[in-house]
Amino acid sequence: MSVLNLDLSTNFTDHIVNGINTLLPRLPNALFDLLLGILIIRLLVRVVKYTLKLTHVQDGFRQVLTSVLEMLMWVLLSITLLNELGFSGVIYFFSGSVFAIGLLLSAGGSTLASDVVAGIFLARDRDFNVGDEVIAGETPTMGIVEHIDARRVRLRDSNGVLHVIPNSLIERKEWVVVRRRNEVSALVKAAKTAQRLTAAAREKSAAVTRKSRRVRDNDQ
Repeated sequence: MSVLNLDLSTNFTDHIVNGINTLLPRLPNALFDLLLGILIIRLLVRVVKYTLKLTHVQDGFRQVLTSVLEMLMWVLLSITLLNELGFSGVIYFFSGSVFAIGLLLSAGGSTLASDVVAGIFLARDRDFNVGDEVIAGETPTMGIVEHIDARRVRLRDSNGVLHVIPNSLIERKEWVVVRRRNEVSALVKAAKTAQRLTAAAREKSAAVTRKSRRVRDNDQ
């Protein structure tokens, strides 16, 4: 029994050492590929965002497309790094998982797939735009749509609290458009103007009060 345990321990240690010896020479190339991949992903995302902006695509649809594209590029980069490090078995499993996710996306089956599909529909809906004030979600929440990506919608309420809601919870339920983006912008501008006028009036009142005090002090 002790000899068997010793053999198993030795074999396990040999596998670890051999794996490390195989992995170490590949690390520099893998790190270079990682840095280059991150740079390429960021550059491509910026180019896609700028191109879509020139085509006057809706903000929400542009955000969803770039989010999905970025996610796919990270998957491809991960597969490339695993291949560079020699983890071919993991790549087969990973590729199979990606294929399964693709099937789910086409069928709209899983929660992830439902969120992605719902995000695309929301982004293309003319009654759900970035900048609109809406009431949405399983627990009805009123706020301004700040961002839409492949998974979630972010609403900012009047108290400044950010609500992050899965796309599928919004798309499959009723939502209420309280104000359009242009109406919200007009209200924000009016509120800022009112704040400036109020601040100016307070400053003027404070200046008059200080002047009156100085006059009274001089008279005394």
